[in-house]
Amino acid sequence: MRSVFAALAALAFVVTPLGAPPAQAQRQTESASARHTIPVREITSPGGISAWLVSDATVPIIIMRAYWRGGSAIEPENLTGATGVMADMMTEGAGPLDANAYKERLQELNMGVSFASGWDGVAMSLTTLSENRDAAVEMARLALNEPRFDAEPLARIKRQMLVGIRTRDTNPNYIANLALDRALYPDHPYARRTSREGVEAINRAALQQRRAAAFNRTTLQITIVGDIDEAAAGRAIDTIFGALPQGAAPPEPPQAQLSAPTPLIVRELPQPQSLVLFAGPGIQDEDPDWIPLAVANYILGGGGFSSRLMAEVREARGLVYGIGTSPSVRDYSAVIRGSAQTENGDVREAIELTRAEMAQLYTEGATQAEVNDAITYLTGSFALDLDSNAKIASVVHSYQAAGRDVDYINRRNDLIRAVTRDDVNRVIRRLFNPQSFTFVVVGQPEGLEPSAAPITPAQ
Repeated sequence: MRSVFAALAALAFVVTPLGAPPAQAQRQTESASARHTIPVREITSPGGISAWLVSDATVPIIIMRAYWRGGSAIEPENLTGATGVMADMMTEGAGPLDANAYKERLQELNMGVSFASGWDGVAMSLTTLSENRDAAVEMARLALNEPRFDAEPLARIKRQMLVGIRTRDTNPNYIANLALDRALYPDHPYARRTSREGVEAINRAALQQRRAAAFNRTTLQITIVGDIDEAAAGRAIDTIFGALPQGAAPPEPPQAQLSAPTPLIVRELPQPQSLVLFAGPGIQDEDPDWIPLAVANYILGGGGFSSRLMAEVREARGLVYGIGTSPSVRDYSAVIRGSAQTENGDVREAIELTRAEMAQLYTEGATQAEVNDAITYLTGSFALDLDSNAKIASVVHSYQAAGRDVDYINRRNDLIRAVTRDDVNRVIRRLFNPQSFTFVVVGQPEGLEPSAAPITPAQ
């Protein structure tokens, strides 16, 4: 999944579960992942709805993920934020249950159901104990098909949003990400943010419109993992999703064309530390270089203390508290993003050294030892991304949403092992030119002069 969750791990596509799982779900033990092969199969419900299923009775818990394409990037500009409010409101009362009664029933069943929206889609999550399966499925059905959109919880959510709007101008992460998005694609919906006027314009009719636009069968993707067989999974799917209209694929916003890079953007914010974000052109996850990019990124900034940036900028020089990079993919844009945080007096040197390390890697390429180490880590650590059914559900569902085949999760490590040094260095030459990156600093950095104009990347 690209947009419901803020960042994509380089190749794992690990999706953070929506909502808090029940208490017993947090005590999950090793399950299907302990067998190394994840038995994913595609099923079709009696009502004709397809899904991916991993049946595993090791833990008496069932986890369901659903995703629909079409998020806030296609909502009316005067209602920016309405899709997110609609998602929040889906569990603020449904059917005969008002907001309080609905939440009390969730607690009684020791279950979780939630919705979230992102730039490119809307997601649903259900987590339940096996013994409460049928009742939990009914709660999910009510939320999806009969949300109440009552006035009181809508007013509460809008008040919370307005408080956030008042305080966001002192939030360095908000300021930096807004500056970066507007520098990279100023005219694209990805550069939009909610406004007071937009929030005040959101009403029940707008929520109903966004719900009708978001939920149908055409773009629906479902993953179920846990203590459930195919027959029961099919019944649950039809109960929850069977009443949805077939619908049509949502309209598509334009492809985000990246603007020429700006070497430095500075946003003043009184604080003793500065936040640094940087980004340059990336690739979509269906690109043939995507897997080599995972290895290259690990070497540059994705490998924690094993990465070049962490080793040189933090460990050798002590210039930052932490620094890292990762590919970032939305449906209509792809970038390589990085971040660091440091004292105001160290910002200039930290950025210079970051660019220098990128330039050295770009010019000289990676060593065979670095490639070997990256492959060893990326393949060996993958089991940690699959050590519970909740994690399996997240990874499997993210592969499904990304268009992978049903057995991709079991081929992923072999694909990484097949990467060569030449593959990695080709990607480095393609994507890691430091002159292609825009840097944003938020804080009170010393000795920095922001650039007034973008630059043309070096060839």
